[in-house]
Amino acid sequence: MNCASRSSSTPSPALALVRVQGRTAPGGAWGNAPALRHQASADAARRSTLGRVIAWDPRFFRKSTLYWPIRDMAARFEETLAWPPVEAVDEALSEAAGVHFRLQPPRPRRRGRSRAPVDLSSLYDARIHVEGWVPTRAASWHDFLNALVWATFPASKRALHARQHRALSARLGDAPRALPDRRTREQDGLALLDEGSLLLLAVEERAPVIAAALEARDVSAVQNEISEGSAVALVFGHALYESLLPDERPSIWAMVALLPCPGPLPTEGDACIRLADARLAERITTPGTFSQPETFRSLPLDERVLCGASVL
Repeated sequence: MNCASRSSSTPSPALALVRVQGRTAPGGAWGNAPALRHQASADAARRSTLGRVIAWDPRFFRKSTLYWPIRDMAARFEETLAWPPVEAVDEALSEAAGVHFRLQPPRPRRRGRSRAPVDLSSLYDARIHVEGWVPTRAASWHDFLNALVWATFPASKRALHARQHRALSARLGDAPRALPDRRTREQDGLALLDEGSLLLLAVEERAPVIAAALEARDVSAVQNEISEGSAVALVFGHALYESLLPDERPSIWAMVALLPCPGPLPTEGDACIRLADARLAERITTPGTFSQPETFRSLPLDERVLCGASVL
């Protein structure tokens, strides 16, 4: 199974602009990937406008073969001529996602010098993990694509936000007066996984070879494994999907989550998605995983590398 079986277009590589709920993701190391350190002022502004300057396109998922994992969910909106309201997103996706999507409430204003304790229940991950709904902005590519990822990889997203909620809650205590001014390494890693990761399902006996190729930055070796059916690449990070929207896109290297699997890989796309979702959710719930961003390895977000030789 390769990307070519899900779509027919082949655009150029893309630049992913990693963003976490409107906040700049800490720079952090991405292992042996090219430097992706973000200047908070310029890059945050650029990220915040990326989805807004691109008009609604109900057939956006046909722009790149890399959209194949979310294609079926995105196709539910193919006849929608204008931005679907958040209520319509919820109606179309909530059953598959296992959560609801609701309009993101405005941030409360703090007045005066004295700070009231932070309302833990109002935090993003608490809304998801405790209350079962995802704060979603209207007419936002970033949030719309996040909803599509939720509907495609529900177990992984649920495990990810549960862990992020636990990680932040452990730091805050019972009545915090302010949020921490920076993330821990674990929070960095989980944020990068959520926003900018590429899942690489791999036949178990080939996984050490692929891991060694990633370590050596031997892209052609990984490409060969994908072409030969020993591995399947699936974009998970919704910021990566967002980066595929513009017609002209610089290149980027995406963080790789290598997921070894026993036996041959499925040849059918939906089965690959279900397997990737189950394997990633299992990894996320394993303590200590994704907690060292400096060990992450990466691949170019390029159809020629990730979708097999038939896409060339």
